[in-house]
Amino acid sequence: MGKMKYKISSRATILLGRESVSKVDGAIIELVKNTYDADATLCVVYFDIENDTIYILDNGVGMTEEIIENQWMMIGTDNKREQYLSEKKRVKSGEKGIGRFALDRLGSKCQMYTKHNDSHQLILWETNWESFEQSGKNLDEIEANFDYIGQDFVDIIPKEIVNDLEEIKDTYEKDKDVRGTVFEGDYLSTGTLFVIKKLRDKWTQRNISNLLEAMGYLIPPSEQKDYILCLKEDIDKKAVVVDNEVSDEYDYRIDAKFDGEYFYIDIIRNEFDLDKIPEDVFDMKRFQVEPYRKEDFERKLIQEPLSISQLMANDDEEYIKVIREIGKFEFQYTFMKMSIQEDSQETFYYKEISKKRKIWLDQHSGIKIYRDNFLVRPYGDKQSDAFDWLGLDARRAKNPAGISNPSGKWQVRNKQGQGTIFISRISNGSILDKSSREGIIENNHFRIFKDVIKQLISRFEKDRAYIGYTMKLYADKMSEKERTKKSGMNIANDILETKKKKKPTKTTKKAVVKRAETLAKAVKIYEEEREELISEIKLLRSLATNGLITTSIVHDLKGINAILVNRVDSFATALAMGNKMLIDRNIEDFKKNDIFLKSWISALTNQIKSDKRKRLKKDVYATIKEIIQVLEPILVQKKIDVSIECDNNPVFKRIFISDFESIIYNLVINSIESFEKCKIDKRIINISLESNKEFIFHYNDNGRGIDNLFKNPYEIFNFGTSSKFDVNGDQTGTGLGMYIVASTAREYNATYKITEYKNGFGIDICFPL
Repeated sequence: MGKMKYKISSRATILLGRESVSKVDGAIIELVKNTYDADATLCVVYFDIENDTIYILDNGVGMTEEIIENQWMMIGTDNKREQYLSEKKRVKSGEKGIGRFALDRLGSKCQMYTKHNDSHQLILWETNWESFEQSGKNLDEIEANFDYIGQDFVDIIPKEIVNDLEEIKDTYEKDKDVRGTVFEGDYLSTGTLFVIKKLRDKWTQRNISNLLEAMGYLIPPSEQKDYILCLKEDIDKKAVVVDNEVSDEYDYRIDAKFDGEYFYIDIIRNEFDLDKIPEDVFDMKRFQVEPYRKEDFERKLIQEPLSISQLMANDDEEYIKVIREIGKFEFQYTFMKMSIQEDSQETFYYKEISKKRKIWLDQHSGIKIYRDNFLVRPYGDKQSDAFDWLGLDARRAKNPAGISNPSGKWQVRNKQGQGTIFISRISNGSILDKSSREGIIENNHFRIFKDVIKQLISRFEKDRAYIGYTMKLYADKMSEKERTKKSGMNIANDILETKKKKKPTKTTKKAVVKRAETLAKAVKIYEEEREELISEIKLLRSLATNGLITTSIVHDLKGINAILVNRVDSFATALAMGNKMLIDRNIEDFKKNDIFLKSWISALTNQIKSDKRKRLKKDVYATIKEIIQVLEPILVQKKIDVSIECDNNPVFKRIFISDFESIIYNLVINSIESFEKCKIDKRIINISLESNKEFIFHYNDNGRGIDNLFKNPYEIFNFGTSSKFDVNGDQTGTGLGMYIVASTAREYNATYKITEYKNGFGIDICFPL
């Protein structure tokens, strides 16, 4: 069998250049990346619009004839893939070998002057990209011009560029700037200069200004000490150094590192003015625990080492494996609120903020990705659709809770923060660039990577929300005291004024009586509205609990559903056969399933009865036993033994029965789900009731305990907190069960304490009598 060779049309370069690099600023950025890969300490982009020319200069290692022939002119070369470290140990950003065709995107003619240390002479390489458009030509038939010229590299650089660089150098040396190392020695002895002519786009002042802004983010601030990027907008304008400005003003800062197994997270609080915060704020119970004590505020730094499962609240092995495969990376994030309202200042004791903050955020907000210290576009670019590529604003819109919301679910807006993600070709091979070099392929690894970044951000969100809610509680407490004092003082003054009058007139008496009547009516109205709200809350809580009950036994219900469809036919067959054993078995199954369904329906319907939402004086011990009795068939179906022990001090207390049902049902639901996740011979729930000066409800099971995803076991009482996730990392649990238990207990001024969370789960709830 004969063989045939592939041929490449010369027009293929148009696909690789003009059509692959869609945006003209993307072409320039691609060429700037090459200067960094070449170990340059500086790069200059110079627009000579009057002469329809763009210059791109770097002082890198330059190229030899061999490099030009075997690498520069080799399409799709893999030299950067194999030799990914430069002499300065920079990880080269390019790897596909098509970046040079960005020259074709910019203009139809190109000259390249290059000087390498190993070459004694300056090389001139030039090509006319229009020659690739010839019909019928193969790529190997197109040639570029090549020659050695007898000049120094610095002599072919436009004088206006050299002069501008000398001025910048003088400024750095005079100010002893750390970037003075950029100009060490004979800094223009080697490098590469592109001269691009017959430009394909009309460059306006606005286009160049947009490019200047985009170039400001190309390299992170940490790299600007040994590499600078300059832009010269016109022959009459001085070259300017493009800076990625860092702000020293911030409210919160996150510095997170992932080593492949653990996340090491530093959170720095800088938002609250410790000098303004009253001393008794830290007497509040919520500020008595680490990291919310006064000494924690003084230290500012919170350090959290978290495993993958702890950060993501997901212990699925496949999910964790994907995150391991993402590889090591770093994430830095700065949060700054836009403004301070006067009332917020008094409530939260914020530090003063400068007027420059909004300007800085307008220019620098968004989260950007850097691969090997070069920007991956368009992430975090406010001119693109990928400005909010993490969907922070959509997340916020779904849950627009304020900082002081009791749910603790405050979430940041995209424009309120600036973030930097550092990844690498070496350690993050699963996060792949698109062939166009514009963006990252949206594979499963990248989707989960986005979830990881959002979880890192959530660490500071939870901290800020916890503080905000606690300070709001303090402010409410103080304002309530002041209102009560003021109201009492007014009443006292009225009484004293009336008493001073020896003989109050009939008019005065009528006025006092009228005011008293008005006050009584207002109190009555508020009381009625309060009762309506309480009733509504009880109903909603009961409905939520009903939904949780159904979810916990859905597997059993599906099994019964399948049986119900065929059970009549099965029983009819048994009767027709006259098989007594089969008839008895069918009847027993009917009875078992009917009792289970009756129990489930009773649990659901009992809770929403109106009398359950009335506060009645009840025997609490008897009430709890009745609630467990309703659940008995469900517990039998789940093979769970429940024991109830009581002391000899029965408790009578005015309660809402639906409240105690909500507490017990949700605890039992959690136990059922815990038993399903572990293999034990006997499933046991122990309930113990005792009373003295207070009524104590002891509850414990021998299940799995609290998931180790929770660093602090009391997190389970937070609204929306769940340990149930699917294989994609999406939360499947509602996070309502234990929140309902805690909020219901608080309504009775009860306290709760977790007594066991590793070898099973135990909780004591103490109700005052």
